[in-house]
Amino acid sequence: EENQSSYLLRPHAAQVVSIFRMLGIGDKKEELTNNLVQIGTGEGKSVTLGATATILALLGFDVRCACYSEYLSQRDYKGFLPVFESLGVVQYIRYGTFNKLCEDMINRNGDIRQIVEQFILNGSSSAAQSSQRIERAKILLIDEVDIFFSRDFYGNVCTPLASLQDPTITSLISYIWTQRKSNLNLNQIKATAQYQACCNIFPTWKPLILEAVKDIIYDVQNFESHDYVVNQDKIGYVEQDNIAYNVIYGYKTLFAYYCKHENSVVTFRTLRYHSSLNT
Repeated sequence: EENQSSYLLRPHAAQVVSIFRMLGIGDKKEELTNNLVQIGTGEGKSVTLGATATILALLGFDVRCACYSEYLSQRDYKGFLPVFESLGVVQYIRYGTFNKLCEDMINRNGDIRQIVEQFILNGSSSAAQSSQRIERAKILLIDEVDIFFSRDFYGNVCTPLASLQDPTITSLISYIWTQRKSNLNLNQIKATAQYQACCNIFPTWKPLILEAVKDIIYDVQNFESHDYVVNQDKIGYVEQDNIAYNVIYGYKTLFAYYCKHENSVVTFRTLRYHSSLNT
């Protein structure tokens, strides 16, 4: 055990062949192309990904290793971190879930949600960052590709939402919630003082408010149709092996908070925090 770190580790043949294939070694053109590689159980998939990511980073690429599981992703990253640090490529390699890597890409020039919120509220986008750094070509390595091709990921989109908050918005949403059994239609809501007050606060964004109210009317009648988890004053959704608390389903999530607040499961502070229009 004392000399375990000094043992010579020999790569499995499947690892070597897989790395060669992903790097295009042996092809006539020997160039990088899309590849699908299958590595059997116990043949060192994590090592193959880490070694390939390291080589590509040394060749000048930004490498993203995507996995459905946060636990597996962090385990593999920590296992190879000493190698990344020794070769000086830590800043060029990112491990994460599909959602996390999408968020990193979307927010690379600033928090897109904050930028949108500031633009609507103040007419400015000071949170945006103008980047002058040289962009490296990007490579995506996907772990557990069979999961990627499931309906939860393949063909799906990552849709970031900015939350627009104001007392008039809270008042409007609360009114629609309390009147949900009356089956109010769009014209009836547009005639309310709450709707007019909201439009007066955001006069240049009336079309946005109108479209949001259409979604609210639908979701207030259908929020019970979706499954969620309530834990420690938060509503979350099961995603693979995790529970995601930063995901919402339209306004269904908001009305789930209203419902749980009425049942004394969620605090008023949390309800107020989530009362917003989605943009």
